[in-house]
Amino acid sequence: MESKNQTIKQFYARYLAMFRIFVCIIAIIVMLVIAPELWYNTTLLLLVLVISIWQYFMVYITIGEDFITLRPAPVKSDISVLFDEIKSVRYEPKKIFIEYCNKISKQESTLKISLSVLDNDTKTELLNILHTVLKDKES
Repeated sequence: MESKNQTIKQFYARYLAMFRIFVCIIAIIVMLVIAPELWYNTTLLLLVLVISIWQYFMVYITIGEDFITLRPAPVKSDISVLFDEIKSVRYEPKKIFIEYCNKISKQESTLKISLSVLDNDTKTELLNILHTVLKDKES
């Protein structure tokens, strides 16, 4: 029996996280210079900075041999869909809509992947991979 070489591709939603990190660092510096007595504002900005750094290193989409997994936000759980559960794929300029039917529950759902959180190179690579693996399901 042959063992297939598992290839898993991960994509990170770093586009907006980088912007938030930059804005938070500037805001913290400004707050410390202008009003150091307002420490609670700086603490809040530090919390936003830590969350943004966490999001920067968090995997947004994983594509494996026979599945796609989306993690829409740090507090939401992963949504995994097998390729053979996918009924159709629709591409729009800012989103990808994947219609699928869960084999166990028989429930039909739509997986919405926002492209606005990806930088251009990552977006292009993701679209190329999806066009390759889901070409027979495109509408």
